[in-house]
Amino acid sequence: MKQEKGITLTSLIIYMILLTFAISMLAVISDMFFSNTKYITESGKYISEFNKFNMYFIEDVKNNNNTYEVTNHQIIFEDGTIYTYYEAPDNSIYRNKVKICNNIAYCKFTKTEQKQNNITKNLIQVQMAIKSSKLFEVKNEYVLRYW
Repeated sequence: MKQEKGITLTSLIIYMILLTFAISMLAVISDMFFSNTKYITESGKYISEFNKFNMYFIEDVKNNNNTYEVTNHQIIFEDGTIYTYYEAPDNSIYRNKVKICNNIAYCKFTKTEQKQNNITKNLIQVQMAIKSSKLFEVKNEYVLRYW
């Protein structure tokens, strides 16, 4: 008698269960991946605000030896460049009355001096937080030109 080999109903059910399990695992992994990419793209938007500020601020720090005045929300360099943080109405940072950053939760400027090898260096510390679904906080120190 001739043997007919094929897929039985039991093996078909096992194949379907394994296939369903594999597809559901891939769906869970895919969902986790795509839900996390939304956080990456959102934080990238607001990091660019800090990069814009940093680009202007580094240039002014390297071109100046000292500052005239440093308050919590404003810094005036010796060449007359002014950085001002306004909480109301728009939570922005301005450089000489030109808006350079938006969505800033807070910004604080402080000035300190550091002596190293008989050289006094003026340090400007900037604490900044950028609004998004979470706060992106940055604390940087900049050294004014000392040579």
